[in-house]
Amino acid sequence: MAKSKTTADRGKFKNEIHTALYKSTNIKNLLLGDTAGKSTNDIRKLFREHVKSHLFIDDTITATESFIFYDVILPVLRSNVKTCKVVLYAICHRDILDGDEYIEGYYGNRADVLSQMIEDCLINDEETANSFGIGKLSLDSVDIFNDKRFYGVIMTFDVPNFR
Repeated sequence: MAKSKTTADRGKFKNEIHTALYKSTNIKNLLLGDTAGKSTNDIRKLFREHVKSHLFIDDTITATESFIFYDVILPVLRSNVKTCKVVLYAICHRDILDGDEYIEGYYGNRADVLSQMIEDCLINDEETANSFGIGKLSLDSVDIFNDKRFYGVIMTFDVPNFR
């Protein structure tokens, strides 16, 4: 009998994260703006331009927009259980960080609002929180992302899983 692939969960979790983020109307509205008149296929393509399953933030990003970058790491691999960590960057171009928009129930600048929407999507949605591993996806830490042109939040999520 072939052994299961230890690293397969990286890809599975990335698919789950992308699907969960895409289901959020709030996140799509914040990242994409008005999508009225756009086809579902066009919206998916635009979403893919703003949500990336890696942490490589290239200096060639020139758009004055907001983005989500994420990746999955496996810091603990034991005989029966492995710990998975999701590292997610919610970043905004500095020129739109402190906009005038107010969204009821969300606080702070645009990056803060985006991080709260992500938390709602991944943690506060019971179905999504329970769809990872053997336990609930939990928010472990929140840190600051600061770059020349982008500012945001680094969120780290933990989930235990079978090996």
